[in-house]
Amino acid sequence: MKVAAIYIFKIILRFIYFFMKLLHINNKKITFISRQSDEITLDFRLLKEEIEKRDKSIEMSFICKRMKKSVIELFKYFFSILRQMYAIATSKVVVIDSYCIPVSVLKHKKDTYILQIWHSIGKIKKSGYQTLDTSSGRSSAVAKAMNMHKNYDAIIASSPVFDKFYEEGFNVANDKLLHYGLPRIDYLLDNEQKIKKDIYQVYPEFKNKKIVLYTPTFRTYDVDGLDKLLDQYNPDDFILIVKCHPNQKLNNTNSNFYICNEFKSADLLTISDYVITDYSSIALEAAVLNKKVLFYVYDYDKYMMDNGLNIDFYKILPSCSSKNIKDLFKIIKTDKYDNKSYQNFRNKYLPKELGSSTKKITDLIIEKLK
Repeated sequence: MKVAAIYIFKIILRFIYFFMKLLHINNKKITFISRQSDEITLDFRLLKEEIEKRDKSIEMSFICKRMKKSVIELFKYFFSILRQMYAIATSKVVVIDSYCIPVSVLKHKKDTYILQIWHSIGKIKKSGYQTLDTSSGRSSAVAKAMNMHKNYDAIIASSPVFDKFYEEGFNVANDKLLHYGLPRIDYLLDNEQKIKKDIYQVYPEFKNKKIVLYTPTFRTYDVDGLDKLLDQYNPDDFILIVKCHPNQKLNNTNSNFYICNEFKSADLLTISDYVITDYSSIALEAAVLNKKVLFYVYDYDKYMMDNGLNIDFYKILPSCSSKNIKDLFKIIKTDKYDNKSYQNFRNKYLPKELGSSTKKITDLIIEKLK
């Protein structure tokens, strides 16, 4: 029944889009679409600023809306889809950072250029076609019905070591991949000191203290990793900041740690001495700033079975990984960190050229407008 409903939904969208495609394309219009946030994402904002520097006459449209599961929210999202369709039909270039329903299920004009920049540096976790018919992925039937990850003209990739996983996840050929990295890399490198200063103005107590940022990935099942971490945390050892995934709400009723709602996880990397994560691509963002990363993989066996990894930190960096938070806290307190293994990791998994991602993507977009 679910698959049948999808096909009916597609027929409705295609009927509406047929008339939208009768509209003329604006050859100086770019549309950015995201399901990752309800506001303009960092990567989109950085591209916007760079494009405006080059040509202020270029028109840019931003449609950023998270897709939530309640009936009312899904109804609201349908109107967002209609907005997306109109924007795509009238734009020369479309930039997306996640799966976009209208991009994949509709047939577009030949002159429309669609660029997928994805929303993470590298492909650490399995996703897309890699997880079909698993507990964390889509069924093959739904993926086929939704034309999952179709119609991309190019995909922004990271280090070539991830190529195989981009190809598998998006079901594309290698010639679609462009190894530019994401604009947020430039943001971190160019603004590290300024961001630090901004954070210290709000939290002066962070100055000259050892800071540890804990930022776990999103899970579809209940976990107790944070509870175990807080049970072992001693505020006398270091300052702890906890930043959960946007899909997970965290209310700080424990005065022993900080949430820092004023700042994004990427910003908080700048003041951190250690970053504790698990399977999140923020490990690569931390690596851009050469921050010491530790991997708290307390649910490793379940995560491997439910979702799976392309890059297994538990095996690649065993000296920096543990299922037990006590082991990682001991490393932090003693500062006995395996920096040699970590530098090898950085050299292998970060893009080969850092600091020019925004320029390269903007060059591509403006070239396609011409």
